[in-house]
Amino acid sequence: MHARVKAFLRLSRIEHGVMSGLAVIAGALSTQVFVADKAVLAALSAFFAETSLFAFNDVFNVEEDKVNNPTRPIVAGEISLREALLFAIATGIMSVVFASAIGPFPLAVIALALGLGILYDAMLKRHGFLGNLIVAGLTAFTFPFGAIAVTASPTEKSLLFFAVAFLANVGREIVKGIRDLEGDMKAGICTLPCEVGEKPAGVIAAAFMSLAVVLSFSGLAFVSLKHLYLALILVTDVIFAYSAAVMALKADRHHAEVARRITLPAMLLAIVAFTLP
Repeated sequence: MHARVKAFLRLSRIEHGVMSGLAVIAGALSTQVFVADKAVLAALSAFFAETSLFAFNDVFNVEEDKVNNPTRPIVAGEISLREALLFAIATGIMSVVFASAIGPFPLAVIALALGLGILYDAMLKRHGFLGNLIVAGLTAFTFPFGAIAVTASPTEKSLLFFAVAFLANVGREIVKGIRDLEGDMKAGICTLPCEVGEKPAGVIAAAFMSLAVVLSFSGLAFVSLKHLYLALILVTDVIFAYSAAVMALKADRHHAEVARRITLPAMLLAIVAFTLP
């Protein structure tokens, strides 16, 4: 039983769901009328949407994972394809239920995000850079979604954090494309590294991550705890700047995996910084 639970947690990439929930809270805190119950409902909705979309990703990516990630739960035989699909549907429904408890607008936003995310997993991933933009946009939209859940409109602060997260995530998605290039090509998927080559893709990823680093300092204008914000965001920026330099110089599968792995906790630090008043 313990092994099965761990397999479903790996299927859902639960750490990403937690980060999405925290990003929603950060967006809700950016408003002047923070409403705790709506913020929590929105965070839960985002959490389950993220877990659902990652599960759908594994359902549609079995052939790629046989090459790129043979230890993924479905490929490794820890979870059946049917079980993974049912899990993806169930968590998606839970996301919709929590959003509906807030109101019709947040419900429409979550429904659109889920639909677009599933469409990406099933089809749009095959369209290279467009797929990177979609995933980055969905991930970053958690910040304005938090504000929307509370006040029905995004705040200027949440939109800034959306922009920073969007740029950073476009870079990370390209990096993941470099890491997964071999398996994607065998499955007939041509992402940006396939279209332009690993080296140019690495430079493009580095450019997006560098832009995120520069823009992150604009957050100082929106927080009162400036020294704490600066301390947290500097750690994030150093990690992203290092990853950008690595990808610009050594855009191969090994270095892409290193950059992908170290930038995830860096993004968590950034989310914590974005929650500061």
